[in-house]
Amino acid sequence: MKKSQIMRLLLVTVLSAALTACGNNSTANDSNASATDNASPNTENQEMFFTFANVTESGPLFVELGKGMKAAAEKAGVELKVYNNNFDGATALKNAQLMVQDKPDLIIEYNGVEGVGNALQAVFEKSGIPSIGVNVPVPGSHWFNLSNKQLGIDAGKELAQAALEKGWKAEETTIIIAQSATAGTEVNDSVRYFYVSAAETLGLEGVAPESIVPTTTTIGESLIQVDGKSTLEDTYTSVKNVLQTVDQNRKLLVFSVNDDSTLGAWRAIEESGRTENTLVAGLGGSEEALKQLRENPQWVAEGSIFMSDWGQYLIAMGVAIVNGTEPPALTPAPQVMLTKENVNDYYPNGAVAEKLPPLVEDNMYLKDTGILQLFGNIQGLE
Repeated sequence: MKKSQIMRLLLVTVLSAALTACGNNSTANDSNASATDNASPNTENQEMFFTFANVTESGPLFVELGKGMKAAAEKAGVELKVYNNNFDGATALKNAQLMVQDKPDLIIEYNGVEGVGNALQAVFEKSGIPSIGVNVPVPGSHWFNLSNKQLGIDAGKELAQAALEKGWKAEETTIIIAQSATAGTEVNDSVRYFYVSAAETLGLEGVAPESIVPTTTTIGESLIQVDGKSTLEDTYTSVKNVLQTVDQNRKLLVFSVNDDSTLGAWRAIEESGRTENTLVAGLGGSEEALKQLRENPQWVAEGSIFMSDWGQYLIAMGVAIVNGTEPPALTPAPQVMLTKENVNDYYPNGAVAEKLPPLVEDNMYLKDTGILQLFGNIQGLE
C-alpha cells in the first residue's frame, strides 16, 4: 500500500508499472515513454489527452497498475501517454519536463521520491497544466491515495490475533517491518502503524508511531526495521541479512509497504527455514500475494488496494478535473483488508477483482463523470 507515496491518477498507469510497452503503443522520446491513441465506446472524452508517469516498470504490483491504467484510458476514450520514473528523482523531474512539452490536458504523476516534490510542483505550476499526484503527494497537485495508516492498523490486528491463536507470547515474538525510506511519511505509515497495532494486541513494547523513523533499526527485541526500498530484491537482501542476528526460535511477524517487498521478505524467511515460526501480511492485492493468501497458511492477511483497478478512478478523476470539478484534498483509493475467509468475495476467480468497495464521501464525485459506470464493478453504483 500513502501524504507520501500510492495518489490521484495513478490508476492511469498503475498502483505497478510495466506499462510502457503494452498494446499498440508507439515509443516516443525515449524508452521511458510510450503513447497510445485509444479508441473507445465513450465518445465524450475522445478529445482528452493525459500523460502518466508511473513510479517504476518493474515489480508485479506496478506492472498490474500500468496495465490497468491503459485499459481504463482505452475504455474511457482518453488518449494516454506513459512515462517510467524508475523510482528515481532525477528521472521523475526529467519526465515531468517532457510531459509538459507534450501539452496534455492533464498530468498524472506517480513519483516515489518524496524529496523532489517541490521541483515537480515548479514544473507543473509554470506550465499551468492541472496534475494529480498518486500515492506520494506533489505540492500543488490534486491527490489520489490509499490510507496506509488504516491498512497498517488492520494488518497488525489480523497478524497479532493469529499469533495469539497459535499461543505465541510477547516475550518470544519479534516484528520485522520493511520500510521504504525515500518514499516519505505517508507510505511508511503502513509499517509504523502495523507495529503499533500489533504491539498493542500482543503486549509488546509500545511506542508512538512518529517515534519509528527511517533511521530506526530496532526497539529492544520487539522490532527490527529494514529499508526494503519498495522492491522485492532489496527487501530480500535486507531481511536475509538481518535474520542472521535473530535467534532461530523467535516467532516473527512480517509486514512491508507493498507486496513486492513482502514477497522478498518471505523468500528470505523460506531460505532461512523459519516459515513455521513466521506470520506474514501483504499490502497491494497483487496476483502472487493473493495466491499466497489462498495457499500459504502463514500468509494471514492481504491489504488489497485494487491497484490494477486504479486506472478507472484516476481517469475519472482526470476527466472531472478537466471539466472543472475541484476535488477534495484527498481522493481515496478503494481498499479492504482481505483474509482467507473473505478473499473470494472480491476475487472469486483468481487475481481479477469482480467487485470493488462502494464509493465513499470523498470519491463520490467521480460517479458524475459516468466513467466508473463503464466498468460495472463498484458495489452500489449502477
